[in-house]
Formats: sequence, C-alpha cells, structure tokens
Amino acid sequence: MRYVIAILLSLALADPVALAAEGSTSPSAQALLGLIAKEGGRKVLWNLWERDKEFDRVISGIESGDPSWLKVATALKPFSDGAASLSLDYAVAPALPKAPNQVLALVGHGFSAADICTSPFIEPDPGVAEAYERQALAALSKVKAPALAPIAAECSKQARLPDGA
Repeated sequence: MRYVIAILLSLALADPVALAAEGSTSPSAQALLGLIAKEGGRKVLWNLWERDKEFDRVISGIESGDPSWLKVATALKPFSDGAASLSLDYAVAPALPKAPNQVLALVGHGFSAADICTSPFIEPDPGVAEAYERQALAALSKVKAPALAPIAAECSKQARLPDGA
C-alpha cells in the first residue's frame, strides 16, 4: 500500500514536461504557462531543451499561431540563449501567415521584426520559401490595426526574399 501511495504522490508532484518526455501526452500551452508561472521560465525552457521531442512539440505548437502557444514563446524568450532564441524565432516566423496580428504584437516583447519577419527556412526545397513569402505578404497586407500597421510594413520588407533567391 505504501508503494502505491508513493507512486501516486510522485506522479502528483511530477513535472508535466518530464511526464510528457516519458511518453505521456504533451502538455498543453496552458499547462506550460502554469508551469512557467510556478517554476519560472528558465527552468521550464531548459527542461524542455534537454528533451528534444518535447521541445519539438512546443515548437510545433508555436508554429501553429495559436495565441496560447505564442504566449508560451513570449514567456520562454527572455530565458533563451542564442540557440534557443533562434529556435523560438524560427517557430514564430511560420505563424506569421496564420496569425499576423498576434505575431506582430510580439515585436517589442522579446521578438524583433528582423527575427520573426523572415523566411524560417535554412535550405528549403524549391518553391517552399517562395510560397512562404507569398503567404506572409498576403497576410501582412490584411493587417489594419493602427498600432500594428507600421510593424506590418516593416515586416513586409523583411519577409521579401532577396532577388534571385
């Protein structure tokens, strides 16, 4: 009986990121935000960073453009080093065509237009970067909020591929 209680207690106190890394379902954006509030962004980020599959799931969530996942990106960004920052930037950039208003609102909150208004591909297959450029520019052209319009204009410049790319 003590063994069962010990197991149940350890599960109740376990880090959801660690549980997800061990094969449980991946924590939701809301669960991660709660964990960040409780344990701090630095600890959560580096726990995720040490678990490639779990970090990749978080990156995929951010790429979706879902507002909750973009909040996760914002909460983790202050604690990221060069590699983690680049990963977060490259996760926010694909969200731009899907949620331009939400992504542009991140500029000045840990993210810059130069970092997230760019093609998030290192060596894309032919046509991939061009398709992203078209989608991003189309989404940015629909941004009408007065506070975001100047950022959208700057972002449009940044999102354009160099001639001949």
